[in-house]
Amino acid sequence: MATESRSPLHALPGRLAALPTRLPPLVWAVITSRLLIVLAGVLATSQSTRVQDWALLDPTRLSSSFGSLGNALTATVVRWDSLHYLSIAEHGYKPAGDTQFFPLYPFLIHAFGWVVRSDVIAGLLVSVTAFTVALVLLHRLTREELGDRAATAAVLLLTFAPLSFFFTAIYTESLLLALSVGCFYLARHDRFVAACAVGALAALTHGEGFLVFAPLAYMLWERRGRPRSPRRLICWEAGALLLPILAFAAVFAYQHAIGFGWLAPITGSQSIGHARMMVVSSSQTKLFRGTLTLPPVTIRHATVAGVSGLWQLMHGANPATATLGGPFNPGLQNLIYLLVLLITASTLVLSWRRLPAPYAIYATLAVCLFASRDTNLVPLLSFDRYMLPVFPLWMCAGAWVQEHRLTRRTVQLSMLLLVFYTIEFARWVPVA
Repeated sequence: MATESRSPLHALPGRLAALPTRLPPLVWAVITSRLLIVLAGVLATSQSTRVQDWALLDPTRLSSSFGSLGNALTATVVRWDSLHYLSIAEHGYKPAGDTQFFPLYPFLIHAFGWVVRSDVIAGLLVSVTAFTVALVLLHRLTREELGDRAATAAVLLLTFAPLSFFFTAIYTESLLLALSVGCFYLARHDRFVAACAVGALAALTHGEGFLVFAPLAYMLWERRGRPRSPRRLICWEAGALLLPILAFAAVFAYQHAIGFGWLAPITGSQSIGHARMMVVSSSQTKLFRGTLTLPPVTIRHATVAGVSGLWQLMHGANPATATLGGPFNPGLQNLIYLLVLLITASTLVLSWRRLPAPYAIYATLAVCLFASRDTNLVPLLSFDRYMLPVFPLWMCAGAWVQEHRLTRRTVQLSMLLLVFYTIEFARWVPVA
């Protein structure tokens, strides 16, 4: 009788002991990686004066307004583009040059900031919550497509990725990842209308979010039996498919209505009567100014620049010279971007072989989109950050490393790179 009347709390220690084996990608990885990022940020701000050297990048001194401890703890949260999102959340699209930042993320900051009385805390809460949701959905989606081990490896790789600090900074990467994975997860579970609605939110978050329209259209075509006649695609679900398009178009229409050009979300054009705020010299800006090209052109330039960078390093060039292109000199930075491009291309091939077509379509379009911007000195500038939310690549990378028993070594190397890049980011060194 005593045994039967025992409270369920007696079984709690055993359940807690089982947690590390049940939820390693969702508990251990998230907590460990985020603590690592915070500690790296504190270390960077306590041992470097570069934060003060780059203070002109933050003319409102927002990133240094939290006191000594607060500035150290938020060193990996409020940097670079974070200032633009916080400015939009507080003032709307008034400062020139903010038009390239889509509205959903700053709107959420504004809404939650009204509740918690701090836009910075609100932005951090939005990013952390979105990242957690994204990892849960990514694990489930990868497990359904590639198996449990691949799911665990994919989550570990993404959580400890060298630039994963962006997921908990005031950037859109975490929200875009959550919405894009959620869109695919809902569509896979036959909730097509809900998937289109989430896709519309993704289109309001970042230009890359609009790309979910293509895989959703492919899924609808498959759901209708792959008809050859367009008439057989006319259904109420096809109407829902318009939601991402309408949301994307609404961003352009709204910005034009308040005084910007029709292509302001793409060009980042300034508002009528406002001068574009410049915080770096015009000569540096020209060196890193991007132009729209075709992906093969950018890839060719990136290949030439990467090989040239390797040649420079072999002939004695100093790699440790930070520029607007990254924490290294342009030659080494181009070589790193070329390696990232090769890894991306390899995982993209895997996505066509291992995953259903919609995943590969989405990944291919994302890669082509960000390979269509050619920057003068560093052709693939920020390409590594743009690839963070492209989750099919991480799904395939997870499957590959676990099949070759390289998960632990890959994560260990990623952790070292994560610490390095986090420290550089906290010191206001351009990372991506």
